[in-house]
Parts: sequence; structure tokens; C-alpha cells
Amino acid sequence: MGRSRKIRRIIIHCSASDFGDVALFRQWHIQRGFVDVGYHYVILNGRRLPHSQYNPEEDGLVEEGRPLWQEGAHTKGHNKDSIGICLVGNPKFIGAPEMWFTPRQLGSLRDLVARLMKEFAIPPEQIHGHNEYAPKLCPGFYVSTIRDWWR
Repeated sequence: MGRSRKIRRIIIHCSASDFGDVALFRQWHIQRGFVDVGYHYVILNGRRLPHSQYNPEEDGLVEEGRPLWQEGAHTKGHNKDSIGICLVGNPKFIGAPEMWFTPRQLGSLRDLVARLMKEFAIPPEQIHGHNEYAPKLCPGFYVSTIRDWWR
């Protein structure tokens, strides 16, 4: 595919775990047969490992996964023109984003999405949740609340 692709949308995910980072998700995804981590970005919640202490310096930290020029593996049938962002968190049902993610994570999400929207001329209507493409809770909230940040 080369080092360029037309990016038209952003798809937001959750990890369905209370902990994690790019290295851990890469390991899990490779074990499932992926060639790399499926997401382009992961936004940490301050807990990298199970039962680890909360680290406020890592809460909201944005880690890069797959390079943007490479097609992701995060939303079956919708990876060719999208960027996958994963928030570390484990929603139990659909609710407000503040229920599952820290204020720092949501601030980082807002900053990252704003930067990507500008860089790739992505309109707010092209910010989606994984649950818009698959029968899943992921990311655990209605992404329309995120789209409203830019309307």
C-alpha cells in the first residue's frame, strides 16, 4: 500500500480491560493473529498492568501504535480509511464517557481528535464509535457526545 492512504474518519474504541498499554495490546493482538497492534493510538488510564498502582503521570498519556500510514486492524471492514483510537477502560453498559474514563483521558482524546481532524480535514460527522459498526458496547458511550465538542 505504500506510505500514504486517504484517511476520512476516526473510530474510537475501549480496551474492555481496566489496564493496558500499546505493548500489552500488541502482544494480545499478535497472539490473535494480527501482524501488529490494531490501533493507531492508545490513551492510558494510569494502570499498565493488572493490579498495578495508579500512576497519575501516565493517566491520559497517548501512546502511538501502528503508524498512521498503515491500515489499522480495529474495525472489521472499516480500517482502510480510518484511524483507530483506544481508550483504556472497561465499560459495562453504554453511559456517559465520564463513567468509564478519567478526565485526563477525555482531555487527551479531545486534543488528539482535534489535531487529527485538522491534519486530515475530518469533519465531526466522521468521528465514530466502534459500536456504530459492530454489536458491541465499545467504546461504552455514544460518540455523538464527542462529535458535539466540535459543533
